[in-house]
Amino acid sequence: MSKRSAQPWQKFTPEDDGGFTLETFQDTTPVLEKNKSDYNNYGDKKTPGKQGEGVRVASIPITVWEKWMKETNGMIQKDSNLLKKYLNDPDNKYFRTTPTRI
Repeated sequence: MSKRSAQPWQKFTPEDDGGFTLETFQDTTPVLEKNKSDYNNYGDKKTPGKQGEGVRVASIPITVWEKWMKETNGMIQKDSNLLKKYLNDPDNKYFRTTPTRI
């Protein structure tokens, strides 16, 4: 696995009208590579410690989380069923770290 940084960074751009644009960027490759490795190495779902509470099921890059927060008007942080819906969506499978359904 590469040693690339997954830390987000921001770009501040002043606008002519006195306002500004703040953009957040992140190289998601390290997060996605780790998720893929964890997913592939998960093993048997019945292994002790892989049942019940306290099992990491996903790792979401901060830039994606910010996008989801914006899309849902912040509800994804308050509504666990909405978060489950996003994480169980096949389009978001790369954020999963386990082959289980949430």
